[in-house]
Amino acid sequence: MTLPLKLSLYRKARDLTDVAKILDLKPAHLSYALYKLDKPGFPPKYKEFTVPKKAGGVRTIMAPHKVLKAVQKRLANDLLEIEQVLEKTRVKKADCILAHGFKKNLSIMTNGENHRKRRYVFNVDLKDFFPSLNFGRVRGFFMKHNDFELDTDVATILAQIACHENQLPQGSPCSPVVSNLIASVLDIRLNELARQHNCTYTRYADDITFSTNEKLFPTAIGRREHGSLNLWEAGSKLVKVIERAGFELNPAKTRMLLDWSRQEVTGVVVNQKVNIPADYYATAAAMCHHLFMDGACFTMVGGVKQPFSLTKLRGRLAYIYQVRGRGPKTKPAADGTEDKPKSGKLWASTDLFQKFVDYADLYGIERPVLLCEGVTDNIYLKAAIQALAPKYPALATAAGELNVKLFKYTKTSAALQHLGGGGGDLGKLANVYAQRTRKFKSGGKYPLILIGDNDEGSEKLFGAVKAKTGKKVDGSDPWYYLGQNMYVVPIPKVGGIDTPIERLFEPKLLATQYEGKTFNKTNASKDPTKFYDKKVFATKVVAKDKANVNFDGFEPLLNAIVSIINHHKAKIAPIPAPAPAVLVAAVGP
Repeated sequence: MTLPLKLSLYRKARDLTDVAKILDLKPAHLSYALYKLDKPGFPPKYKEFTVPKKAGGVRTIMAPHKVLKAVQKRLANDLLEIEQVLEKTRVKKADCILAHGFKKNLSIMTNGENHRKRRYVFNVDLKDFFPSLNFGRVRGFFMKHNDFELDTDVATILAQIACHENQLPQGSPCSPVVSNLIASVLDIRLNELARQHNCTYTRYADDITFSTNEKLFPTAIGRREHGSLNLWEAGSKLVKVIERAGFELNPAKTRMLLDWSRQEVTGVVVNQKVNIPADYYATAAAMCHHLFMDGACFTMVGGVKQPFSLTKLRGRLAYIYQVRGRGPKTKPAADGTEDKPKSGKLWASTDLFQKFVDYADLYGIERPVLLCEGVTDNIYLKAAIQALAPKYPALATAAGELNVKLFKYTKTSAALQHLGGGGGDLGKLANVYAQRTRKFKSGGKYPLILIGDNDEGSEKLFGAVKAKTGKKVDGSDPWYYLGQNMYVVPIPKVGGIDTPIERLFEPKLLATQYEGKTFNKTNASKDPTKFYDKKVFATKVVAKDKANVNFDGFEPLLNAIVSIINHHKAKIAPIPAPAPAVLVAAVGP
């Protein structure tokens, strides 16, 4: 078998310097993360906090120091790459993969898909999954496992990166992939047990599932507790295999789900198709309703309302969207016709998620949001605001902490809000924004500011401005109000000609050579051996040397943004009640 390149490098490594080189780090950086943190006078390696568990109690999270976390992320990425390559050499079909947690293109859905339409679905849980993997087991795995067989010192270093207080900590980027690697031996043994009894086996982190359509469930894997009809326990062979692999079962989480009941695997329903429990979706929908009406959402705990953060609600909706999908796919037009492709109606859950992101990211915002044409514009604006912070206290603190938020383009924003970047998307949003926000009864307290290049690329955006305000974007006004909390700022023209945002920089900066190449200021394709693009200009020329960049050309744009913030603040300010009339007694001459 040909070894993955990264694994070959680790097998050749002999000391910390070699490991640092593989991780693309300086040895001093790695040494600081491993041997300086936690020492007197240095920051702690981890910060500890707890989060509530769904079934009650709390889970302890160990958050690594940012220096250590950066090291752990690089090691985790290498190990994930190695794991995927090794898995491809052993598994010929995707539905034969045993462990579905923490892997690219695998999820709770792919895990649950293996157990659809089964008579029996049997779940068991491994007790203290991460903590049970101590330093010795991690180090020993890297030293002795046939695929790794690393040098003793190298195995020790990798275990030091991954472990804390003699265990894999929950909160480290390394813990998921290291646990999967070590548990792969358990997966192979449990899969063999499942095959012997005509069952299907998968694992998602510490959650183990067996399923079958056999008339009787094999007692070697699971059996009814003595004297009980509904309670089940792990079979003797299952317990033996798990303990032999160095793990322990949590009996409180053992359960059997029959086909006449709701069968769940890692939180998804698998009776017919992989789906979300109806009550889970109903709760999320109720939370959204309260958010859209009142500006806040809550959950009921013991009959008492408890605040529920938007971050958690976003996570729930993203989870539902991930499981249920978007909705019916677009149907192509029939051959030989000029009909437009027919698009099926979105699932209600997708429509709900769409409304949520519109509210949370555009309308119910907690500070002004700047929506530019793309990622590079965000980089320019952030650098300009921070550099000019003393002049613009409304936009940033003296230390450069932003008082505004730059809209972040994501896969979700592209799929649900049709915001993938560019002036065309801003124009579409401006045209439909009133319709998309009409049912929100709270929010709108802070402005949403669309910033478009002052050139032909903003034709749709400027067309929306004229349609809604009756004004042509000709440079006579620095900004335009379109209703609700939406404003539009054209990039102020420089020299009376079309002005993309890059023209706000000095000409000499735009002429900067990088790696022997010239900046390509347009979106047109040019020879990449001679020209570099906007991303390189933003990250390598502007952001990397922002202390020496002159941002004075951005002042008219920042002035317009401040003016909008003040306008919106005055617009939503409550009208003061009239002062009560003062009765004055008449006085005679």
